[in-house]
Amino acid sequence: MAFSYWAGSNELQLKAWQVVLDFSVVILLSIFFTHQLKRLLNKCIQFDAIRLKHLFISLGFLLTTTVLFYLVYEVYIELIYTYVYNRTDVLEHTSQGLKNNMIFILNYFIYFTIWTVFYVAIKGLMELNNSREIRLKLESNLKESQLNTLKGQINPHFMFNSLNNIRGLMLEDVPRARNMLTSLSETLRYSLTKSNVDAIALEDELDMVRNFIAISKIQLEDRLIFKEDIDKASLTKLIPPMIIQMLIENAIKHGISSLKEGGLIVLSTLIKDSQLQIKVTNTGTIRTGHKSTQLGLENIKQRLALLYGEKATFNLQEIEHKVIASINIPIV
Repeated sequence: MAFSYWAGSNELQLKAWQVVLDFSVVILLSIFFTHQLKRLLNKCIQFDAIRLKHLFISLGFLLTTTVLFYLVYEVYIELIYTYVYNRTDVLEHTSQGLKNNMIFILNYFIYFTIWTVFYVAIKGLMELNNSREIRLKLESNLKESQLNTLKGQINPHFMFNSLNNIRGLMLEDVPRARNMLTSLSETLRYSLTKSNVDAIALEDELDMVRNFIAISKIQLEDRLIFKEDIDKASLTKLIPPMIIQMLIENAIKHGISSLKEGGLIVLSTLIKDSQLQIKVTNTGTIRTGHKSTQLGLENIKQRLALLYGEKATFNLQEIEHKVIASINIPIV
């Protein structure tokens, strides 16, 4: 450990190149161990929600890092001074005693502590700022989703067709007309009240979807066939609001309604490998040139990215005249 002492008066009479080599090794070891310390901190500490337990974890990492640094440097000293410098006398020098070794360890413990404090402080501020930006983007995205949904449901054409068909039903089937009015009311209420939250139970979203299907069937009648294949275990799992409804709406607007003979929409859910799998399959083809379709799908991708990062996936594909939209999200 001659490095701790030659900096003052070079009482060990080291050559210039030996001083440079020792200094370089210390610098490289410091960089290496602080990098490993950073990896451990990133893995075990939530910088945007630091708790008391994280303090004890950090102290454990600091002690471990300091001891390992000391041991590695001791091995370096033994090898380099014995086989390269041919200065075994240095190993017996009074500067290598227990007291100076403890001072060396304490100095580097303080160094690693100061480095850790600065790193955690800077990283914590960056994480808080990043979380704030994500929340703002998510709020903006959810508002955009709400507006897009309301535009699709409260536009004059939609309202006129729905109310006009319900009026016709009143002359033929009053109970059904009453149910359709209830479905229309529940659909609008859901859009206004549920779209400002991050997550809802899947069974609540299904109620919304069924109301939307019921309203759509007034116009499409037998041209629209809707089936469900729902895993019961998935009913209580949390999902982003209106995300299934947007897939269903997309399947109807750009799939079923454009087919003269109509078609089938199948909604299925499945829990597999700690993931909730949601799939909407409809008769038709992918219409990449339709601007509104792309905006709706892009909205879904952005919301999943903001809420789950890389843990969630969205995929749209066409197989044998069927469009399949698949969403995988982690179970919270």
